[in-house]
Amino acid sequence: MDVKDIGIKKNRVLISFLLILVALAFVITFVFMWWEFASQDKYKYYSENAIEVEATIVSYSYDYSSSDNEVKNWVTIYEYKSEWGTIYKGRKAVHPDESTAKAEVGEKIKIYIDPNSDWSDKHLPSFNYERSLRDAIIWCIPVPIVLYLLIYRCIYRNVMNKKIKKKVYGSTYNNDRIIHTPQPHTVTQGEVTKVVKWIVCYVKVKYQDENSATREKWARSWFTHKEAKFLQQKKTINIVPYKNTYGILEEMSVTK
Repeated sequence: MDVKDIGIKKNRVLISFLLILVALAFVITFVFMWWEFASQDKYKYYSENAIEVEATIVSYSYDYSSSDNEVKNWVTIYEYKSEWGTIYKGRKAVHPDESTAKAEVGEKIKIYIDPNSDWSDKHLPSFNYERSLRDAIIWCIPVPIVLYLLIYRCIYRNVMNKKIKKKVYGSTYNNDRIIHTPQPHTVTQGEVTKVVKWIVCYVKVKYQDENSATREKWARSWFTHKEAKFLQQKKTINIVPYKNTYGILEEMSVTK
């Protein structure tokens, strides 16, 4: 048998790491979608002003940017020199072997160029203001949610739990499995009055705060279904009142 911390002493490194990754993914996607919307004017300009010309495959090279050493990426390069002296270059295609890339040298291909810059491409870019705006707005929706989870459920709760643990065990407390003796008059008991189970579980506790006033509030920590069941069955649990909140300080026996 082993014991598992519940509440303020529980290690939340994994969930914090996952929340950071999810928040970064959504924020990066959100920024990209608004950048894509802002780029519609540029795409529209190229689509309406680009000129179709005939370029020549002039060389080929090995693509060292490939992270997979087993994949041999040989890139063919096109070039076009305009009447006004601008040289346009770009990639025509990627091939798995050198011989295929080498065979394309000298071929003519159609490309599109911008007469006012050195932009060129094999295809005209498409633009759609309505779709880009819709996608950008849709990706706005999850951003405040994940930021709330990261800032409140991860950063803020970790800071609060650390402060509560220092109140209980003193400023020298650490998270190692060392027996720490709670300081006098820091730990009290509360009554579990309600449990709501979803993907995570929420626990409501009736207790007396630091001013001896009776309160009934939801614990700000998340619990697994097994943890919530344990707390619900135990009914009277150890808690630590702290300012306008509290922390649950329990241990649950688990089998290895």
